[in-house]
Amino acid sequence: MSYESITDTKIEAEPLPKADAEKWHSFVRDIYTKSQRDGWQAAQTEFMASLINVPDTPYPPDLNERISLNVDFFFKHEFRAFFGYLPNIESIRNYCVKMVTATGRDSDDAYYVQATRALATNLGCPNVEFPGHHDVSFWMPEEFANSIWRTLEGHGYE
Repeated sequence: MSYESITDTKIEAEPLPKADAEKWHSFVRDIYTKSQRDGWQAAQTEFMASLINVPDTPYPPDLNERISLNVDFFFKHEFRAFFGYLPNIESIRNYCVKMVTATGRDSDDAYYVQATRALATNLGCPNVEFPGHHDVSFWMPEEFANSIWRTLEGHGYE
């Protein structure tokens, strides 16, 4: 069963850009290889450096502990699949899924913002700005939750 058959709304956040695709595929390969060769900590450091305006300070201690338990798994099993995902634009349109893309206001024109805007254009859907940057849910959880809520309310869901 695909998600299209069980949902009618999706908020898509920051996929990879099509422009300069090989550059970003190479980036993902390099980060993945580093995670396998040098460990998740080395890969995480390099990956985080690619994000725009993300604080260079540790996550809050409770969050840091929970995340660190998952980062190794993320790099081994999810990282490449996540960045390799290409949404089926026609399928989304055919299933009449209401789409809204979201970017972090402080992410400037980062690669993931460019990709998200391109996706919104291809889908013919709005792109909304959330406060903060790429990891806003970690650093600003209340603002992130409120932005999700306002986005859903603004598109007819309460």
